[in-house]
Amino acid sequence: MTTLQTLLRDRPAIHGDDGADPMTHGLIEEGLELLDRVVQPGWRTLETGSGFSTILLASKGVEHACVVPNQPEVDRIRAYCEGAGIDTSRVAFHVQPSERVLPGLELGELDLVLIDGSHSFPQVFIDWFYTATALKRGGRLIVDDIHVWTGRVLRDFLAADPGWRIDDELGGRTAVLTKVGDVDPDQLWTEQPYVVAKSGLGVTGKARMAASMLRHGHVRELAGHARSAVGTRVRR
Repeated sequence: MTTLQTLLRDRPAIHGDDGADPMTHGLIEEGLELLDRVVQPGWRTLETGSGFSTILLASKGVEHACVVPNQPEVDRIRAYCEGAGIDTSRVAFHVQPSERVLPGLELGELDLVLIDGSHSFPQVFIDWFYTATALKRGGRLIVDDIHVWTGRVLRDFLAADPGWRIDDELGGRTAVLTKVGDVDPDQLWTEQPYVVAKSGLGVTGKARMAASMLRHGHVRELAGHARSAVGTRVRR
């Protein structure tokens, strides 16, 4: 029996504070099957949140970073792995909210990132922002719970970005993407197709904005926007 089959049979309860009956949330079975199929020993992986995915990735022999703010979850994962004979020595648990951990974490180059921690605003976007540049070209990004507004917006934002390719959506809940280009963390909003589209700023909209800025005397600011846009194109 494979680790995944054993895990799905045992269904250890992981989530919940001390004093409450624990349960398990996280990736649906199709998402776990994807991890089981594609992840290779020696990969460097990171997830925000924890669950069956943490146990499965530990069993794969990867260098894994798990960013989760709940120590009881970590304790339950370690206890299950110990009983199942799964080595967790290559799993680094960072027991703080991801928005506190990721800005100062040395990520190196990552093969896979799973965003499945807090689904609040702006945490989902912070998780992506700090891991996107570390994910190597050709690496996999998994965004879970895209039925939640924050996950859906991130999925839609990336679908419009030429640096990303959506490979699949599992059960209407989990987006699977591949990084196919460079990611510029300093990209202007005017260079982000999703933001421009949602702002109604095509060529006509940009011209209208520029005219309004001129009319209200914001010449220096308009010139700054123009110089920044030219600089962005040159860097590319």
